[in-house]
Amino acid sequence: MTRAQLLADDPIWLILLKVVVIFLFALLTAMISVWGERRIIGRMQNRPGPNRVGPFGLLQPVADALKLPFKEEIIPITADKGVYRIAPVIALFPTFIAFSVIPFGGEVSIFGERTVLQLVDLPVGVLVVLACSSIGIYGAVLAGWA
Repeated sequence: MTRAQLLADDPIWLILLKVVVIFLFALLTAMISVWGERRIIGRMQNRPGPNRVGPFGLLQPVADALKLPFKEEIIPITADKGVYRIAPVIALFPTFIAFSVIPFGGEVSIFGERTVLQLVDLPVGVLVVLACSSIGIYGAVLAGWA
């Protein structure tokens, strides 16, 4: 069977499982990138903070994630509140779409179902990734404009 045929036969629970795994992969990739960046910048600026929270500073992203919901929300008075709130969603949504066309592996069996480690198989997958990377900046533009 071809990749497209294997993906077409996926049950809904397997599609949802792939979506959750891709979502978690994207979030973990962002956390690891932030951890590495803060660790390197902390050393460059001689700031020990990001390198001391937990072993090797690994708990710094967790501390940031716990702190974020409790911070005071400041929305400028003249801002368009709808656009201001939807801007981060517009920035993140193309990222998840781009990850959906990336093949992470070949044919595997998950709980007895044969499938490929990819959410969708598009013949123009590279163009989708490029288009999504160019659309993602609109979230930042809208946040500034709002």
